[in-house]
Amino acid sequence: MKKFRPQPGFVVQAYRFALDPNAVQERALRSHCGAARAAYNWAVGWVTASWWQRKAEETYGVPEESLTEWRRWSLPSLRTAFNAAKHTDYRFAHWWEENSKEAYSTGLANAAAAFDNYAKSRSGKRRGARMGAPRRNASAHCGADARGDHS
Repeated sequence: MKKFRPQPGFVVQAYRFALDPNAVQERALRSHCGAARAAYNWAVGWVTASWWQRKAEETYGVPEESLTEWRRWSLPSLRTAFNAAKHTDYRFAHWWEENSKEAYSTGLANAAAAFDNYAKSRSGKRRGARMGAPRRNASAHCGADARGDHS
């Protein structure tokens, strides 16, 4: 990654803010973090379920053209599938409207990035240590202890 260098004559300022939410705001923050984690976990489960299904079908001798389709993990594909599932999936059906769509989108984007990094790592197109397949996340994306009431 390139190091940031300001252009000559530019002034760079940084600010640090501390959050001090009241009880209602803290509950909303925790709920949004839980929503991001739930969407991430849903995406990881949704994609890997097709992997395991294909693997099982192969052991039964199912021909290649009859195997379960691969599920795409691009962000648009995950959003489309999540939007179809959120109304009927028991994990989301009653509370998905309580949070911003951006909370769910963050979780889906993180899952898409995790799958991309995994695929690039396996094909040798990613520097650094080899990455394993994405796994379910037990902690929220917004902090290790931030859990929504619905997680």
